[in-house]
Amino acid sequence: MALAGYFDQLSGLTADMLLAAMIDAGVDPIALEAAMKSHHGVDCGINVTEGRVAGNRVTYTTLSCAEASVPETCRAMPGGGADTPAAVLIGRVIDHLEKNVNGLRGTEDLAPTMEALGGRRTALRILLLCNALHLLGIESLHHVALPFAAGIESTPPLQAALMRGAAIKPVDHAPIDLPGCAFLTALSAGPMNTAGFTLRNMGYGGDDADRGDGHVARLCTGEAGEEAGEEAGEVAGGGSVQILETQIDDMNPQFYGHVVDLLLEAGALDAFLTPVIMKKNRPGVLLTVLAPAALTGRLSGLIFRETTTIGLRTYPVSRRVLPRSEAVVETRYGAIRIKVVEHGDSRRYTPEYEDCRQAALSSGVPLADVYAAVREAAGRVAPDHLP
Repeated sequence: MALAGYFDQLSGLTADMLLAAMIDAGVDPIALEAAMKSHHGVDCGINVTEGRVAGNRVTYTTLSCAEASVPETCRAMPGGGADTPAAVLIGRVIDHLEKNVNGLRGTEDLAPTMEALGGRRTALRILLLCNALHLLGIESLHHVALPFAAGIESTPPLQAALMRGAAIKPVDHAPIDLPGCAFLTALSAGPMNTAGFTLRNMGYGGDDADRGDGHVARLCTGEAGEEAGEEAGEVAGGGSVQILETQIDDMNPQFYGHVVDLLLEAGALDAFLTPVIMKKNRPGVLLTVLAPAALTGRLSGLIFRETTTIGLRTYPVSRRVLPRSEAVVETRYGAIRIKVVEHGDSRRYTPEYEDCRQAALSSGVPLADVYAAVREAAGRVAPDHLP
């Protein structure tokens, strides 16, 4: 079963609340401090205290760190922290943050200023949250409707933009900050079907700066089961995602490839085209996009901007995915990346097409020969040497 996290109570949305909830749910603050030091070179102390809200115990965190050790932004680390265990999570959060900054400015600038990204405070908390999520081992993250307070001062434009595509609930006031909002909206798959969720643990986090207001974030952790395939180890994860689809019959066919590329670059999990016969027997194309719930708004806007459609459908679906990882094998045509997919006790290896194509072109051999060499090389690698 896949370990899932579910924020089922969010009366506030600050990084310190989310971090406190994860620590209360099982993250060892000492291990988190060590990860920050070893992976990011950040000297950070996490101080954990307890309090009570409406009679319930709540965890609070405060941070102390050597400011000089904190990067100006997460992008200031070499490769964006690409060699760290939480690298994928960090990259998704920063991409989400930067794209929304650029969207508000109407620019394609890929390197917003430190001030626009919240500076060191935001960088530190994003690093902490992503490493804490990694230490918890959560594979799919979900949440209930996000608190949304009226007024630009209560919910600034950037935080509001980050919430596009997510369910919200109007509130009079809620503590909210940029790193907490960016983290949750970038990594969460939105609502969760709790019918298949086995609760194992809970953590309650509050915001130390707002102790008197009683705002709390509760994180529930447990296994997200599936109706079938669990005993065979068939499902590694998945969760709820959104389908966006629309039929188009009046667009230049040369534009479709461009649209699909833009959707994938913007964070779509998949995008594909299906020929259909529309009303009055007109031939058309069905554009289907599979997307994280948090990106529904952004991807919908892209579809409206880049296609001739005047409407689209969105609806949630659940999906199952097999465990997969990436490895590199050495062949007589050079190093080739492969995808290692697990199914129960068996493994299968899928060569990376672009690597194989380049190797075939540079070596002057048929593509099929490169594929055969990759499969032969993968079969010689001991399982212990694969991810």
